[in-house]
Amino acid sequence: MASSNTDDPQAEELVTRTLLETLFETLREDVEREMASNIKDIKKELGDMGQRMDSLEVSGDERQEELNTHCRELLELRDENEDLLYRLEDFENRLGHSNIRIRGAPLQEDAGKLDEYILWQITPVLKDETIALDCTHIGGRPARTPGTPQDILTCLHSYRQKYLIMEAVRDKSTITFEGAKLSIFQDLSPITLQ
Repeated sequence: MASSNTDDPQAEELVTRTLLETLFETLREDVEREMASNIKDIKKELGDMGQRMDSLEVSGDERQEELNTHCRELLELRDENEDLLYRLEDFENRLGHSNIRIRGAPLQEDAGKLDEYILWQITPVLKDETIALDCTHIGGRPARTPGTPQDILTCLHSYRQKYLIMEAVRDKSTITFEGAKLSIFQDLSPITLQ
């Protein structure tokens, strides 16, 4: 008498239990494999992120160093610029060290007689001194209506004459000459006058 496993209820239970154990074991192995794969992927991503963060930190440090270098260079350029402006101001003032500025003189129609006119204005200030002019011209302001006073720039031949003129007019705010009230100043650079 042959007995079949299907007729025996315990045999069915053993098959089911074995089958379940096999299925659970397979499921466990699949889950472990999946988890191991996921953990491996996560570790790889974390490693990549760490490398990117390290790269960003290095890049950030390099940028900060560049910024610091640029700030130092900017400060050096600012100092150099201030030094150049000071030198330019000094140079412009030295260029005009023999110049005087006469304000208040009504302009003559004949600009060629400007030197003579200036000599007439300055000669009373330096009574016994012979004055020599290198050049004379109208100041840099735009021309106004004829007869309106404008600045006249005069370059004296010697600084000594300029010094004597400036000494003579130091205590006087204006000098009256042929009805015109004149003021005589040193010719300073626009930077100095600011």
